[in-house]
Amino acid sequence: MSAGFSLGFLSRVYSPSADPKVYRDTLELFRVAEELGFDSGWVAQHHFASENGRLPSPLVLLAAIAQRTRRISLGSGIIVLPQEAPLRLAEDAAVLDLLSHGRLELGLGAGFDPETFVAFGRAHEARHRDYEQHLQQLLNALGNAPLTDSGSRLLPRAHGLSHRLWEATSRVELVAERGHGLIMAPNPHLPAHAGAALVTRYRNAWTGDNGTPARIARVQALFPAPDEATRRDILAYVQRQQSIGVFKGEIDADFDTTLKRLGVLHGPVAQIIEQLQQGPTLSAHDQLILQVQTVSTPLRDALRALEIIREHIAPALGWQPTLATGNLS
Repeated sequence: MSAGFSLGFLSRVYSPSADPKVYRDTLELFRVAEELGFDSGWVAQHHFASENGRLPSPLVLLAAIAQRTRRISLGSGIIVLPQEAPLRLAEDAAVLDLLSHGRLELGLGAGFDPETFVAFGRAHEARHRDYEQHLQQLLNALGNAPLTDSGSRLLPRAHGLSHRLWEATSRVELVAERGHGLIMAPNPHLPAHAGAALVTRYRNAWTGDNGTPARIARVQALFPAPDEATRRDILAYVQRQQSIGVFKGEIDADFDTTLKRLGVLHGPVAQIIEQLQQGPTLSAHDQLILQVQTVSTPLRDALRALEIIREHIAPALGWQPTLATGNLS
């Protein structure tokens, strides 16, 4: 990993119960992260509290965050595009981008949870086909293409947002061809070096025809001091992924082996730094996005993890913080 990358964090808006406090905690997480100099914050979409993720509507929460922050970029990591009405998504994204003064980073994916596809009346096995169709409709709207025979177009306009799209997929050549950023995370069924190979394929396929730079968002879970609750949360996560067919095979008898397969970094700061240095090389247009929460993580522990990242881990990798801009009054 080289110097000059952007630093972000990912919140899955986890909570063991349906307590609205989880949204207020996420607002505070973004506020403090901005003060610490983090460049971006991302939230994940979970329908029906799958994995105890409590956020079905990422753009709604990001709109609230936009009014309490000034500088930090606001990312969706990810929105399940096959389950969305593309034009409505474009309208919501355009309004949020205006409210945030162009800070939205729109991350998209095909999704994987069969239960949610049933609820939305979509075929799980057709999700990649639907993803491509919905993406084209979304791009048409964001690109100011006429949407009706009479020439109706997206309003408000989303100036520049089409250049801030990200995709989470292994079909990296398609992402590069479209000029989008690539969101990548460890795959428990592939060796650790597979991520670097994916990045190489993406960069080699890049044309730059739309005027944007190649850009990687490397997502990694990081727990400097995992306690028993964290370990229980991770095991429960793996068991659910196994039950829906995402995690293949048996669960490892040794928990540290499971953590390694998942790409979850933990232990002394020096060890975490060394593990991060072994990952794909990041440069000026790329992002390192770190997840520091499981279902049971208290807000204070998440904030402390962000402080450790900002003070000890990210600087050792070559990152420099953006100066704080103060709070909104």
